[in-house]
Amino acid sequence: MHTSPDSQRRREKARRRTQIARRRVVALVVVVTLISLAVWVAYAIPGQTPAQVPAAAAEPTFGTDVTSDKNVVVAQVEGVDVLLPVAQQVTTAIAFHPVDNTDAVAFTPVGDRLGGGDLGQKLADIFAGGGGVKYYLMGGQGGEQSPSTAGLDVGAVPGSPVVAPVDGKVIAVKVYSGDYKILGQYPDVEIDIRLAGDPSLLMVVTHIARPKVQIGDVVQGGVTTLGEVRGVPTSVDQPLSQYTSDNGDHVQLVTLRLSAELGSL
Repeated sequence: MHTSPDSQRRREKARRRTQIARRRVVALVVVVTLISLAVWVAYAIPGQTPAQVPAAAAEPTFGTDVTSDKNVVVAQVEGVDVLLPVAQQVTTAIAFHPVDNTDAVAFTPVGDRLGGGDLGQKLADIFAGGGGVKYYLMGGQGGEQSPSTAGLDVGAVPGSPVVAPVDGKVIAVKVYSGDYKILGQYPDVEIDIRLAGDPSLLMVVTHIARPKVQIGDVVQGGVTTLGEVRGVPTSVDQPLSQYTSDNGDHVQLVTLRLSAELGSL
């Protein structure tokens, strides 16, 4: 039985269509496999900062409570409570030190002081059972110009959300550049908050990344997100690292006495 030329042509076309369809399926499988491999490699290779932000410390929604951390008072300044600005789960150390500013007002630490023999305390030891904290006293520049507790460093994992430590109003958001960079090399952000509890005081919060507030914003202590903890390259020697198992990344708080002119803003 002979097959007509038309039938042969139809069968040939059908065979080519089948081959093309198979090639497309194979190509699609290869592309999907390559994409999956690329994603796996991206997550498998560790970043510069090995520490990770715990899920429990994920960034809060503006206007809502972060955790019960808002009730953790780490210090007082002129009778105003200063709240822990990061979640307990990411806190690595709390330390007070002098600063190079004659207008700085002393913090009154809350909790128990840890001595030199208490280095390397575990995270669970930073917070006492009753909700208090344990802190260090560090030396540093400015010892002759300010009280020994004029600066407050709260160590935390880089990228962790930072919330306002006090109620107040943002009067400045400064991006350090040029000669004002950390060691003249690394950018930084400063957020200045005029205290609602004492408008003559200005709290300066530094080592912030990705600021989320603007001048004029009213912030609530323990609730309003200011930004994230700024990670500093490991080549930078941070004094707080002597008390932590990481690079000593932290948020720094300093309170200044406002001039009469600034206090009226």
